[in-house]
Amino acid sequence: MKAKHEAQEYGLMLDTNVFNDVVDGKLLLEEFKDRKLFATHVQMDELQQTSCDARKRELLAVFNYIDAATINTESAVSDVSKWDQSKWSDPTGNFIPMLNRLRELAKAGASRIPNQSRDILIAETAIKNGLILVSGDRDLRVVTKEFGGQAVDLKKIETHRKV
Repeated sequence: MKAKHEAQEYGLMLDTNVFNDVVDGKLLLEEFKDRKLFATHVQMDELQQTSCDARKRELLAVFNYIDAATINTESAVSDVSKWDQSKWSDPTGNFIPMLNRLRELAKAGASRIPNQSRDILIAETAIKNGLILVSGDRDLRVVTKEFGGQAVDLKKIETHRKV
């Protein structure tokens, strides 16, 4: 992976589902050529949790090929965060309101809470670093935009290519 970088204009924060879409042939690796890409430890952790070993190898190969720069999450969550790759807390206090809003949109039960916390860590980090969140999760994109960030569907990624 690349060394940690400061976020730059047109930088993209890739949600974990992006890697799945590349493996599934829904998104071509060429879409990421000449782009400033970013990820947190959360995406790698989620890929590592894939139960099928063959699928996990494919996902990790895509993650490594894309070579996104890693940045720390803006908040830390117990049982989710890697403390040396997270900041202690977001001074705006947006993590909990963002998480509550995602839960409201998703109408999800407690079983999705750990995944929703990871989603919000990714979205919050994108917002705080001025990155465009690329995600196939409509609810996560809505929350990101409501809290002042930019988010696009995988299908809309082309409109944000640097000119």
